[in-house]
Amino acid sequence: MSNKSDKMPWKEAFKINVRAIKLLNSKNKLMFPYVTLKALFNTVFSYATLFVTARLIGELAGERRLEKLIFWAAFQVISTAVFAIINGVMYHAYEVRATNFWNNMNRIEDEKFMSMDYSDVEDQRVRDLRDQISQNRNWSGWGFSIIQANFEVFASNSFKVLGAVAMSVGLIVNKVPEGSPFAFLNNPLVVLGFLALMFMSAAVSPILQSINQEKVASLADKARFGNRLFGHFNFLRIDPDSMVDYRMYNQSEGFLKHYCWVKGDTPWFPGGIFDRHNKGVGGLMQIGTTFGEKLMMCVIYLFVCLKALGGAFGLGEVTQYVGAVTNLVEGIMSVILILEVFRVNAKFLKDIFELLDIPNKMYRGTLTTEKRRDRKYNVEFKDVSFKYPNSDRWALRHVSVKFEVGTKLAVVGENGSGKSTFIKLLCRLYDPQEGEILLNGVDIKKYRYDEYIAIFSVVFQDFWLMSHKLGQNVAGSCDVDEPRAVKCLEDAGFGERLKELPDGLETWLGKDFDEDGIVISGGESQKIAIARALYKDAPFIVLDEPTASLDPVAEAEIYKNFDEIVGDRTAIYISHRLSSCRFCREILVFEDGGIIEHGTHDSLICAAGRYKQLWDAQARYYEGEE
Repeated sequence: MSNKSDKMPWKEAFKINVRAIKLLNSKNKLMFPYVTLKALFNTVFSYATLFVTARLIGELAGERRLEKLIFWAAFQVISTAVFAIINGVMYHAYEVRATNFWNNMNRIEDEKFMSMDYSDVEDQRVRDLRDQISQNRNWSGWGFSIIQANFEVFASNSFKVLGAVAMSVGLIVNKVPEGSPFAFLNNPLVVLGFLALMFMSAAVSPILQSINQEKVASLADKARFGNRLFGHFNFLRIDPDSMVDYRMYNQSEGFLKHYCWVKGDTPWFPGGIFDRHNKGVGGLMQIGTTFGEKLMMCVIYLFVCLKALGGAFGLGEVTQYVGAVTNLVEGIMSVILILEVFRVNAKFLKDIFELLDIPNKMYRGTLTTEKRRDRKYNVEFKDVSFKYPNSDRWALRHVSVKFEVGTKLAVVGENGSGKSTFIKLLCRLYDPQEGEILLNGVDIKKYRYDEYIAIFSVVFQDFWLMSHKLGQNVAGSCDVDEPRAVKCLEDAGFGERLKELPDGLETWLGKDFDEDGIVISGGESQKIAIARALYKDAPFIVLDEPTASLDPVAEAEIYKNFDEIVGDRTAIYISHRLSSCRFCREILVFEDGGIIEHGTHDSLICAAGRYKQLWDAQARYYEGEE
């Protein structure tokens, strides 16, 4: 992650910004060319208005010829009307692009996260990096949003500078008549002195603001941390889950102490880091910036008015030159400042590209998985060993086992024994460091990744349902096969509850988006998650301790019902409790990352090994069920 306190070389910053613009433009077709055209059009109209206004004032202050006044007034009215129509069309098109920009900007990171190796998704370093990118965007817009917010300003001011130069030429070319007391203004040294003083005055502002930008960027670590803390403690006040403990244990005093402490490190809170910065160095920079701008205006007005007083040009030209030179200097100041903003922002863009450039290390094959109507697949683990990234401990060690589709397989063992890791490898969320996993005799790495994971339906322990409609949750899509979804919900034991819902599959889960949405219980959530697994209709269905919060008898009831509807598919039940085992043809007993026992329920009970010990320890929970 880049150090925000170090200045980035202009060359490197330029390359990063160009890459960002190309990427954003690829996701927002023609946005940047369109913004450039819009800026050019606005600049041309602005200078056309200034030019016409100068002609009108000049004519009114001079000969006052009626035909000229009518011509310029008509030109102004017509051009303004045409501009208003064109600007309205362009503004609408721009707003559409600007709205889509935010969605597409977030999609860049989301698509990367969805496509990267799952091992990287779970890597704490990667998660910290993405959180840092999000916090940078939240506290000050750093990253892609700075590009969008400043590109049009940069283009507009660049055109403003070019137009101002074209309209200011007469200020230098037109001479004060000889014999005038102000004829000294024709001296090239005086002209150079004027230009030097004007640009020196103008340079004060961007230089000071550049220093200020660097200082603000150097506060990024504190700002992110404070923003995160503020969001955490601020959310505690309204979170219904935390409010129970908050009230029961009278945590208001401790909360307020933390809250007051956090306020000092939050970005924009009164008394926070930026408030202190603005009252100190930042305030002095702002004073210097304002002074430089006012000094610049004084120099411009003095030079233009003295030349006009000396007879170099008339009142109309005074309006033109003052406006043009003012635009020239303001444009230069803005361009310099925005270039500095882009340079500082490049450090934050570098973090984004560090995330986007993370390579996929998992080999993704090209073989298609065989579409078998008879669902005849066999899976084999051959001497598989695995340890998680950044860990020296083997989560699985020398695991060898083979099973076929249609098998009812129970995977049991105490917490941390390797059960969930076994399933993550089976689903190829990770690749083992040693050994291989075969599907129908072929290493699973050789299959197309998307096709391979499509043969699995998994209900994880920490499954997640969206605050969307019930049918969409079951289908995992906006397109819902309603008869199929209803059948899956009925098979999962949600049928009676479904009949009670007036809107059926159109019922919203939760009240996030619909006040008539339903709040479902934990057991109902599990049934919907199981229905989702059934809806996918994959040959492998895995229940990875989704019922861990239930008592053993209730868990056994869910497994029993599920076993009846799973049909000829492979069902793998994972639990540290043994209520599911009697429904299974095979049982794998895990301990310390290895399979220590493998057999049927009866054979393992007779073997009097680890399974027998676990069964006896839990047997009292099943006596009532018998």
